[in-house]
Amino acid sequence: MTAVAKELVEIVGNLPEDKAREVVDFARFLQQQAGDREWERILGDERPRPKLDAFVADALREGLAEPLDPSKL
Repeated sequence: MTAVAKELVEIVGNLPEDKAREVVDFARFLQQQAGDREWERILGDERPRPKLDAFVADALREGLAEPLDPSKL
């Protein structure tokens, strides 16, 4: 465990339950934002993606799919 993680565990351990939950929720929010930034970077990458382009073209040629019928699952 890193020094930062140990410090955070100590801090959260000394907080009332409701405040500790807020810290955990905020940490999850920050974690999600880091993932979002990575997706933004990937989606913004201008390099050609021939396999993806071919996949999309094939899917478009197939046309619209019928809506999912839960009774057939």
